[in-house]
Amino acid sequence: MSEIDSLIREVAERLQKKAEEYGKKKEDVTLVLTEENFDEVIRNNKLVLVDCWAEWCAPCHLYEPIYKKVAEKYKGKAVFGRLNVDENQKIADKYSVLNIPTTLIFVNGQLVDSLVGAVDEDTLESTINKYLE
Repeated sequence: MSEIDSLIREVAERLQKKAEEYGKKKEDVTLVLTEENFDEVIRNNKLVLVDCWAEWCAPCHLYEPIYKKVAEKYKGKAVFGRLNVDENQKIADKYSVLNIPTTLIFVNGQLVDSLVGAVDEDTLESTINKYLE
């Protein structure tokens, strides 16, 4: 086998490996929250963030990858859930969610803070860090 053939084979193997890695989806660490599981999740976890969103909301879709990136980073330190407000209007009403996206922050089952709008990663992280102590 010539040197060029070896290089071609090596490059092909590397590309195949990259393609396989690229094809693997990261597991979504956010929970789907509903009226059925909302209270239990809030009650049973120290720090819970809830992204209130709707399918038709463009800013919600812009915020989703930021929220999920931060959720992955803080996995094990906080619980991250997503609540579709159109499908769970009672909860949205209970917490006066008038604009979306809105991120509700619960500590020991109590609503302690909220972020309205599609905030950036730094804003979301600095808010989380206030409640991690």
